[in-house]
Amino acid sequence: MNRITVINRRAFLGGLVTAGAFVLGARLLPSRVLAASDAESAAWSPNLFLGLEPDGSVIIIAHRSEMGTGIRTALPMVVADELDADWERVRIEQGIGDDRYGSQNTDGSQSIRDFYDTMREAGATARQMLVSAAAKKWNVPVSECSTGKHGVLHAKTNRRLGYGALVADAAKQPVPKKEELQFKSPADFRYIGKDMPVSNLQELCSGRGIFGIDATMPGMVHASIERSPVLGGTLKSHDDSEALKVKGVQRTVVLDGFKGAHGFQALGGVAVIADNTWSAMKGRQALKVTWDPGANAGYNSEPYRKELLTTVSRPQKAARNVGDVDAAFAKAGTIHEAHYYVPHLAHAPMEPPVAVAEVKDGRALIYAATQNPQAVQDTVAAALGIDKKNVECHVTLLGGGFGRKSKPDYVAEAALLSKAVGKPVKVTWTREDDIRFDYLHSVAAMYLKAALDANGRPTALLKRSAFPTIVSTFNGSATEGAPWELGMGWTDMPFDIPNIRAENGPAKHHVRIGWLRSVSNIYHAFALHSFIDELAHLAKRDPVEYLLDLLGKPRKIDFPAEGTNYTNYGKPLEQFPVD
Repeated sequence: MNRITVINRRAFLGGLVTAGAFVLGARLLPSRVLAASDAESAAWSPNLFLGLEPDGSVIIIAHRSEMGTGIRTALPMVVADELDADWERVRIEQGIGDDRYGSQNTDGSQSIRDFYDTMREAGATARQMLVSAAAKKWNVPVSECSTGKHGVLHAKTNRRLGYGALVADAAKQPVPKKEELQFKSPADFRYIGKDMPVSNLQELCSGRGIFGIDATMPGMVHASIERSPVLGGTLKSHDDSEALKVKGVQRTVVLDGFKGAHGFQALGGVAVIADNTWSAMKGRQALKVTWDPGANAGYNSEPYRKELLTTVSRPQKAARNVGDVDAAFAKAGTIHEAHYYVPHLAHAPMEPPVAVAEVKDGRALIYAATQNPQAVQDTVAAALGIDKKNVECHVTLLGGGFGRKSKPDYVAEAALLSKAVGKPVKVTWTREDDIRFDYLHSVAAMYLKAALDANGRPTALLKRSAFPTIVSTFNGSATEGAPWELGMGWTDMPFDIPNIRAENGPAKHHVRIGWLRSVSNIYHAFALHSFIDELAHLAKRDPVEYLLDLLGKPRKIDFPAEGTNYTNYGKPLEQFPVD
C-alpha cells in the first residue's frame, strides 16, 4: 500500500475495483447513493467505504488521514471485523477528498468516536447481504446461516461459500434497514481491541511509504516562498536579479496577500520557481525584498505577556457562575491566589508543510500531506475561483500533523503558483518557515483564586483566562474566547465546589492562531491543576488524594440548568454527559 491510487470521482470506487466488484454506503450518506449498485456486474460495493471482488478480495477505503496514529488501519479493522473478513485478504486504499464520506477532518481525536458505528454498520450490512445470498442459493432459511472467516456457513449440511462466490448474488439482495442489522458480539471480535500491526508497517519500515515530500507529478517544478515576517505585512518592492542567477532558478512569481480574515488563505509573498528544491531555496535567499510590516510590527512577547496578566487581574465576563463566589470570599478565613502564563506553541511536525498542485483547464489536481482534504477543496476552489467539485485532492501519508495540516494555506500556495506558471508546482516549506509562519497555539494568561475552609478544601473558586481566540483566524475582530474554547478545561471543570465563577477577558491576535492537539486544555488544564496541586500542598495532603476528593460524589453536571453555554466538544450531553 505504498502507492498513491487515484480514486476516480465519477466512478468513486470504480478506479479501485474491477468491473465485477460489489460496493456499499453508510447511512450518513444520501439514500440514493446507498441504494446504488450495479446488479448486472459481478462486483459488489455495498457502501462507499467497502467493496468486494469476485475473487474474494475486500477493498476498504480509509477516508481519514494517516499521520502515525494508525487510523488508516483502525477504521478498516472495524469494517473487516463486522464483515467477518480475513484480514489477509483486505486491501486498504486512501480516499480522496469527497463530501460523500462524511467529515474527513482528521482532527480532535474524533475518527473512532465519529465513525466507529458507521464502520460497523458498513461491515454488518455487507455481511447480512452475503448471508441472504447464500441462504437463497442453498434454499434454506437465513436463520440457519452464519459467517465464519471470509465465508458463509450452513452448519446443518456442513456447507460453506466463500465471499467471492457470493458477490454477484449479494449485489441483488435488498439493502437491510439500519434497525434490521445484527451486529457481532464483542466476545466474537477478531480484530477490534486486539493487538494488530498497522497495515503499511513494511512500507514504513523500508522507506517505501509515500509522504507529501515524496509526491511528484510529470513536469513538476519547485517553489520556495519569501513571506512577510509580520502577519498582514505587504510587499513594497523586490529585486530578483540575483535570484535569477542561481543555477536551476527559472523565474519568480509574486503572490498577493490575503484579503479580509486570513483563514486558510495563502499569506502571499515572492515565490522562486526552480528545477529543484535546493535551487528554489538558494534563489529565495538571494532575493532582495522590502516589506511594509503593517499593524502587527510591534508585537513582542514580553509586553504582550504583561498585557494578558493585567487583563486577568481585573473582573471579566463570566462564562460559568455557580453559587455566590463573592460572598464566599468575603467570609473566608484563608485565600490563595496565583497567576499562570503559557507562551505560544508551534506544531513543528517532523515533515514541514508540503503540497503538489497542477491547475489546468479549470481543474486542480492536488497531492498533499493534509489532515483535511475537504478543506483543501474549499480553500483551493476559493483561491482559484473554481467550483469545489473541480478540485481533486489526494492524501499522502503525513509526517506528523497535530492540527497544523488541517489548515491548507500551503496547498493554496501550490495551486496559485501552478496556475501562474502553467506547470505542476511543489511547494516545500523549510523548518524556519514552519515555525515562523505557523498557526501558533495561543499564548494565554490565567488567574485563580480560592477560598479555603479549615481543612484546606475550597469553598469558592474564581478563574480568569485571556488568550487570542482561534476564531480570529476566521473573524479578524474576534477577541473573546469562544464557548467551545472555554469548554476545554475551564467551564467544564468537574470539581465539587459550591461556589464557582469562570471568566474570560479579551485579547487581540497578532499572529495566526490555530488549534494544536488538546487545544485550550493545554493552558487551562495546566493552570487549574497546578493551582489544585498548590492547594493540596497548603493542606499538607497527597495531591492525588486531594484531587479525587475535589471530584466529589458521583453526579452528572447539568450545564444548561446552570445557564452555562457548554458545547461538549460538539457532542450531545445526553449521549456524552459530564458525569
